[in-house]
Amino acid sequence: MRREDDNDDDGGGKTYHGQATWFVPADEGGPIGACGDHEDSDSLIVALNHEQYGDMDAKSKWCGKDIEVKGPKGSLKVKIVDACPGCDYGSLDLTPRVFKKVVGDLNKGVASITWHEV
Repeated sequence: MRREDDNDDDGGGKTYHGQATWFVPADEGGPIGACGDHEDSDSLIVALNHEQYGDMDAKSKWCGKDIEVKGPKGSLKVKIVDACPGCDYGSLDLTPRVFKKVVGDLNKGVASITWHEV
């Protein structure tokens, strides 16, 4: 189910609702993301769901955008540098470093999040 809210309190735009999962860039897709950026497990980066990313064979309009991700443990400013083919609308795939800061223990595997552009 798609869910997005107007985000007037944080400077406009929309707040997206989805699920956070995590991935190890070097093991899942390689060290260069769909946007062409180098990435690793310690990077403050995310992979955007395929629906919002768009054409998986091209660089998305979302590439390089800074977003704030909020989860059960906290929030963090990160950059979109990759695509997540298996993620649903509103969802993000986070590096382990980002997942730990926003969700907590990697063993949780998945958690509800919100995010918006900053």
